[in-house]
Parts: sequence; C-alpha cells; structure tokens
Amino acid sequence: MEGTEKKKVPRRSYLVKGSLQWKILAWVMGMLITFSLFLALGFYFPLLYILYSNLPGESVILQQTAYFYLSMEKYIWISVPVVMVLIGIYSMILSHRIAGPLYRLEKTLLSIGEGDLSQRIRLRKHDELKDFGSRLNQTLDRLEGYLREALQALDEVERVEADLSSRSHPASAAAPDMEAQLLRLKESTSRLRQALSSFRLSSPPGSGIPPK
Repeated sequence: MEGTEKKKVPRRSYLVKGSLQWKILAWVMGMLITFSLFLALGFYFPLLYILYSNLPGESVILQQTAYFYLSMEKYIWISVPVVMVLIGIYSMILSHRIAGPLYRLEKTLLSIGEGDLSQRIRLRKHDELKDFGSRLNQTLDRLEGYLREALQALDEVERVEADLSSRSHPASAAAPDMEAQLLRLKESTSRLRQALSSFRLSSPPGSGIPPK
C-alpha cells in the first residue's frame, strides 16, 4: 500500500569527484610509503651495522640489544598495514570534505553561467572551503542586488515611456507634464547606468569584440 511505503533515503557517496579524491589518496599513500621506507632504513641500518661489525668493548651487549629489537620487528610491521588502512579511510573522508564543496561550486558556477543568480553554495557543517563559499555567496548577493536595481530602473523607464506614448494632449498643454516625465525618465536611466556600471566587462559595449 502507498501509505505503508517507506521513503527511500539516498545513500551517501564519498566519491563525489572521483579523480580528485583518488589523486589525494594516492598522494597520501605515496607519502606514507616513503616515510615507511625511511623509517625501515633508520631502523634496520644501525641494528645490522652492530650485528655485522666488530665493535670493541660492549659489543656483546650491543649485539644482544640489536637482536632484541630485531625480534620485535614482526610486531612493529603488523601495525603498518593497520595504520595505512586507517590513514586511507581518513584521507577519503578528508577528500570528501574538499571534493564535495568543489562539486557544488562547479554546479553553482554552471547555473550562474546560464543566468540563474538565485543559486547559492550550501556547505555542510564539516565541509572545508567555508570561507570561500561564504565570500562567493556574498558576491552573488551583491551581483543579484545590482541586477535587481537595474531591472527596477528599466521597469520605471518602460512605464514612463508607455505613459508618454499614451498622451494625446496638445503640445502646449502637455509641456509641463512632459517635462516632469522626461525628468523621471532621465533619473531612471541614470539609476540604470549606475547599477550596470558596477560590472566590469571583458570588452566595452558596442565594440564588437566577443566576451572572453
């Protein structure tokens, strides 16, 4: 029955931008493997040097100490895969917190490029790049405000134009009112120009140069 159907909850995917996240994971794992190799070199080289060198004095004690540490190596290296798995999981979670905002940023910019200025970047509590997303949203708010002001001024210009076009009075009688309407038209045009001048274009209007 429809009333008993459970609403499906979308599964959370940690691979939002797979290529970027795999690169981050590969970089972290590469650094971890490199660190492990240097650690192994620093661990084995002194011990092997002690075992195979004829050191005077307390060489027996040193050799016994070296044997002891070498006997413990299996316990040390058992923990290495566990640590690598844990770091890999943490790297995937961290990359998700970076890739998620980048994915939403990409979608938002595509919508803006299509003329939809109502879009905003919505970031979750633990996402990174919050400062960047907040600044971009503030920029979009200002941009939308400029365009809204321009559209309002344009509406006023169109109303004045329609009013002037509908006049049927003689020129002498309509002159004072016509002057007032023209003044309103001039003010609205000035507001429109001021609002639109807030934008920087890649080429001046009317130059015939396509935007970059």
